[in-house]
This record gives sequence, C-alpha cells and structure tokens, in this order.
Amino acid sequence: MTQRRLPGSEGIRRFGSTAWNLLGGLLLIGAILWILSKVAFLLPAVVLALAIIYILNPVVTRLHARGVARWIGSCLSYLAVIGVFTLIGFLIIPSIAEQGRDLADNFPTIYDELVADLESFADNIGFDVDLPGYDELREDISDNQGNFFEDRLEQITDFTLGVLETALLVILAPVVAFYVLLDLPTQREHARHLIPERYRAELAHLMRQLGLAVGGFLRGQLFVAIIVGVLTSFGFWLIDLPFWLLIGMIAGFLNIIPFVGPWVGGFLGVAIALATRDLQVAVWAGLVALIVQQIDNHFVSPTVLRATVRLHPAAIILGLVAGGYLGGFWGLLLAVPLMASFKIIAGHYWRTRVLGESWEEASEALISEHSTGETLISRLRRGDGPVIAEDDGDAGGEDAGAESEDRRD
Repeated sequence: MTQRRLPGSEGIRRFGSTAWNLLGGLLLIGAILWILSKVAFLLPAVVLALAIIYILNPVVTRLHARGVARWIGSCLSYLAVIGVFTLIGFLIIPSIAEQGRDLADNFPTIYDELVADLESFADNIGFDVDLPGYDELREDISDNQGNFFEDRLEQITDFTLGVLETALLVILAPVVAFYVLLDLPTQREHARHLIPERYRAELAHLMRQLGLAVGGFLRGQLFVAIIVGVLTSFGFWLIDLPFWLLIGMIAGFLNIIPFVGPWVGGFLGVAIALATRDLQVAVWAGLVALIVQQIDNHFVSPTVLRATVRLHPAAIILGLVAGGYLGGFWGLLLAVPLMASFKIIAGHYWRTRVLGESWEEASEALISEHSTGETLISRLRRGDGPVIAEDDGDAGGEDAGAESEDRRD
C-alpha cells in the first residue's frame, strides 16, 4: 500500500533537515573555536604557514607542470623569496632604522607641538581644552607606576615571551609550509579518499572555491600593500615630509587589513606635518594619502583582485571590530577571509540544498567578476565591500577542478 504524504510535508521535512544540519555546523564551529582557544599560541605560526603555502603553491605547481620536481620548485621559491627580502632589507632597513631613531629622539618635541596645535584648534572653535605636555604625561606615568622593580620584572618577562613567540613564528611557520608544499598533491589525494564517494566531487568543488578565494585574497592583498607602501612613501618624499619612509611602510603594511592602512597613513602624515612643518605641508600630506587611495581603488585593486566574494561594508567593519576584540592583530588579519569563507560555505549549502541550484549556479551567485575600471565608490554604491579575489592557482590544487565541473544529481 502506497503511503500518501500530506501537502507541505516535503517542505517541512526539508526545513527540519536544514535546521539540524545548521545546528550541527554551529556545534562543529564551536568545537573548532574551543580547540583553537587551547592552542592559541600556535595560531600565528599556523596562519603564517598557510599564507606561505597559498602564496607559493601556484609557483611550485606551475614549475612541477613543466617537469621540475616539487622539492626543487619549493627550494627555488624559498630562495627567490629570501633573495627578495634580503635585497629589500639592504635597501630600506638602514633608512627605516635611521628614521626610527630620529623619531624617538624628536618624539617629545613632536608630541608637544601636536598638543599645542590641538589646543589652538579647540580654542578657535570655542572649546577650552587642556592637554598634558610630554613632561607632565611622563610624570603622571611615573607616579602611577607602583612598585618599580616588580613592574620592570614583569616587562622583562613579557618581552622575553614575545621574543620566544616571534622566534617560534619565524622558524616554525616556514619549515611547516615547506614540508606541506613538498607533497601537497599526495596529501590532497589522501584527504579526498577519506570523504564518502557520494560527496567527494561536491566537496572538491567547494574546497576549490575556498582555496581560490582565500589564496587570491592573500596574494592580491600582499601585492596591493606593497604598491600602496611604495606610492605613499614616494609621495611623502616628494613633499619633503620627515619620516616619509617609516610612515609609508606602516601604511603599506596595514593596508593588508581593509579600511585601516590608508587612514592610518594619512593620519600619521598629517600629524607629523603639523608637528614639524606647517599647515600647507599637512594639506599636501592628506592629498598624497587621498591620491594613493584613489590609485589603489581605480587601478590597482580592480586589476589584482579580479573575481570577488562580495561583502557589505557594514559587515566588514563589524567583522574587523569583532576580530580585533577576539584575536587582536591576527583577528583583524583573518576577519575578512573567514567571513568570505563562511559566506561561500553557507551560501553553497543554502543554494544547493534549499533552493535546489547546481554547483555552478551557486558559485556564480557568490563569486562575481568586475571590470578593471570599477572603483571602490561604485562598489559601495552597489552595496559591495572589499574583495576576496579568485586566482588561477590555490592551495586546494588544480586537480580538484576536473571534479568541480560535475553537477549535483
């Protein structure tokens, strides 16, 4: 006897299945976060190792496709990166160190000049502001130090721990990344066979999307940060701004984090100009920061970051705040890639399971191309935020691409 289903029962069943799967996913995310909290001291090394893998794997893979063994390609890639960083170090580290010493020597004068300018500006707009000078601030800090020797001991302990963590990060991450790069295709194949066959093609497709998005973002943002740092330094050098290289490198480094680098670079440039030069140079410094940002928005980022996972600017800002609160600098650095990855996974599940779309339709709805002439303003008007780029190579590998073309039954 055939059992008849009540009208609407299929929708209720699908909703119940979706709800339980979402609950299981949230529990899995909670378990992962709990485990990460227990090994948080390894997080910087893991993040740096993943970044190295995502950046170098396309190079190693292309060399392997041309007949170069992966271990040779990995060694060549490492040697190239070390050579580039060594050359950069010889060229700019002496200048940065000299400017850093000058900034430390002149900091009391710069601070007092900024305080005087702020008090004068507040007085001109009708506010009475009394800010402490450098000597007063130093005395207040000294009076509130408490026990001098205990505080010095605590500072020495914190500094020692910081040095050890940095050494672990610098040594462990490249070593782990190198060994993963050596046999990444073999590891990928072993992981693929651990997945049930009915889900194997779909998960390969999804992991490829994640690898392309995250890998493209890391490579693209690194390249964009270098360009922004060089342009900002050059612009500040043209207007004869003190500490031009130091401020430009800070702006470029922080440009890895969306919305942060240009604002910090512009603020530091204007502040140094007001303290050491005059209002005209401060205006020029702000103009330099604005021009560099527009060059980035109009030409650099749209060219480097070609395919995007669109995230709303409000979601980006909230994610950065939450990431900074939970994980400090590393939380800020990982906020945007994690949000984009979550959107890809959740969007893929919802569109394929609830809406019944194919894998390709789900991907097209989540990852979209934009032209090289598109600006940040036009993306903001359309409701898009910073981009997560899709590139030609990824840590997920090219082998998964063949299976990713299969459609869900």
